[in-house]
Amino acid sequence: MAKKEYLAFVDRIEELPLNKEVDILIKDLAYGKMKYNSRWVKAVVSNVPGQLPDGDILRLRGLVGLPHPGSWEIKIVKELGEFPPAA
Repeated sequence: MAKKEYLAFVDRIEELPLNKEVDILIKDLAYGKMKYNSRWVKAVVSNVPGQLPDGDILRLRGLVGLPHPGSWEIKIVKELGEFPPAA
């Protein structure tokens, strides 16, 4: 089965918790889907390829859109809705 691909924007990559559950807003990059279809999920993120069984590809970008280097994976644990809760 082909891996799915997602995009997330993060302000400070060094503050992204790795290998533990985190709430994150992702965009589905699947072919034929609306690229702006966002989902708020609880997921585990890793920067070690192959570390997450059944993990999918995650593309990370900074808030101004520049890509963060490296290979990233994401394993979605739970769907939380379309948008994060209002602060």
